[in-house]
Amino acid sequence: MFKELNHRIYVFLRASVELCGSVVKLFCESVYLRDTKESRRHRVLLEVRCLLLAALLLPALNSSAPAQPKILPENPSLKFQGLDGKVYDLTAQRGNVVLVSFGATWCAPCTAELRALNEVLNEYRGKPVKFFWVSIERPEEATNSVLQRYARARRIAFPVLRDDAKMVFLQFTDRVRLPMLVLVGKDGKVDAPIKFGMESQVESYKTQIRARLNKLLADRTSSGQ
Repeated sequence: MFKELNHRIYVFLRASVELCGSVVKLFCESVYLRDTKESRRHRVLLEVRCLLLAALLLPALNSSAPAQPKILPENPSLKFQGLDGKVYDLTAQRGNVVLVSFGATWCAPCTAELRALNEVLNEYRGKPVKFFWVSIERPEEATNSVLQRYARARRIAFPVLRDDAKMVFLQFTDRVRLPMLVLVGKDGKVDAPIKFGMESQVESYKTQIRARLNKLLADRTSSGQ
């Protein structure tokens, strides 16, 4: 895998260097030839190759730029559509620690995460902890019956909701990265950081979730005590 990646990097750098060289050569020739017909042809070629160079380099520069973390909303909207057609406002869960996992039926890591969350939830039975799974798919992508079958097949032990317009989802991120985990304290405030993706080490992932849940459960400030 690393060998293939290194080869791709080599090909990319070589193409960039060769294109830069041709741009410099054309520029020098167009200056030397001045206003002749040949000079005008060189200038056209120069412009085309400059555009090609920009098209080659800009995506790489953009992808290497560090992503800016989104500022968490102080009072986020947490209203979702239920599969029964009702609206569920999770801000009404004040007094409980709330875990919301955003995902999609096509997302393989989401399935792995749901399996882990089911196991963690069993450890918190009888405690003020509520789990929810939210699909960000549009109805034409996944109907309510599809989501119900998906939940049954994976034995999801907590409510399944919808955010098909991504109105809630986009409060926490500027692009789709799944699964996305949002934890809310007993005071209704979002607990940073928002967690993206599923780790390959499931036990490590569950340990992290337990630690954050226990921290929020033990937080007397957020419980209003």
